[in-house]
Amino acid sequence: MDYTSLEYILFCILFYVIGSIPTSYLFLKWKTGKNITKEGSGNAGALNYYEVSGSKFTGAMVLVIDLLKGFIPAFLFFRIAGFSLQYMFVPLSLLVLGHNFSVWLKFRGGRGLATAAGITLAVSPVLLIGWCVLFMASFGIYRKVHFGNIVATVLLPVSAMFLKPFLVKIDNLPLFNFDLYFSFTAVICLIILLKHVNPLIDLIQGLKKRASG
Repeated sequence: MDYTSLEYILFCILFYVIGSIPTSYLFLKWKTGKNITKEGSGNAGALNYYEVSGSKFTGAMVLVIDLLKGFIPAFLFFRIAGFSLQYMFVPLSLLVLGHNFSVWLKFRGGRGLATAAGITLAVSPVLLIGWCVLFMASFGIYRKVHFGNIVATVLLPVSAMFLKPFLVKIDNLPLFNFDLYFSFTAVICLIILLKHVNPLIDLIQGLKKRASG
């Protein structure tokens, strides 16, 4: 596909702006007048929105919209328009980066899980199922959402190697280009893990207290 450097840059900026739409901030501002970055954990994501607002219904709406921020652009351009992953690698990564570091929130944001899940649903549903299985298994060990998120996200690129035959056959991902899909998965996971540094520190401290107690 032919494109100029300027066109590609503008395309990438568009995806970053879409990812930057601060769903939880807008909903909480509308519902209570509060600034989500100053409430609860300060994280502009669906979980903190639910914990601050106490509303399951609007919390679910925030989650779904954040997921659709990733799914709709990925599905339209990757599955419908047939753009290659090589072309979409940076724009799709910027959707998650925009959610995590929103230009509208002074580069604060959520942790990118819902938006990344939306992208994964469009690009590789099998990998999303694997991600969910990893989360449920790790969450069952420690009963902490952040622990489940971190473990599942760290293991996801590794699991892609084991799921390779299913990704190729069911998700129709080209075998010859599998290294690119692996790299894409690793980059998305890295962006997510950047926003899990503080939760990881808290988990480690909690484990130390439990061990010493």
